[in-house]
Amino acid sequence: MKKILLFTLVSLFAIFVATSCTKDCKKCKSVTTSNADGSVQQEGTSSEYCDTALDSKESEEPVNDGSTTTKWVCE
Repeated sequence: MKKILLFTLVSLFAIFVATSCTKDCKKCKSVTTSNADGSVQQEGTSSEYCDTALDSKESEEPVNDGSTTTKWVCE
C-alpha cells in the first residue's frame, strides 16, 4: 500500500515538474503603419522571443513618429 501511494505521489510530482518547465515562446516582428489610413508601410523580419524577452516585447508601447506608428506584433 505504501509503495502504491509513494509511486502515485512521485508520478504526480514528475508531471507537475514536466509541465511547469515549458517555455512560452512566440515569433514577433515590428510593424510600421500609416496613421492616415492604417495601411502597413513596413514589416520587420520575425524573430522568436521567449519568457522574459517575450513579455518585454509584448508590453512595449507603440512609437508614434508623426505620420506613422511602429509596434511589435507577436504571433
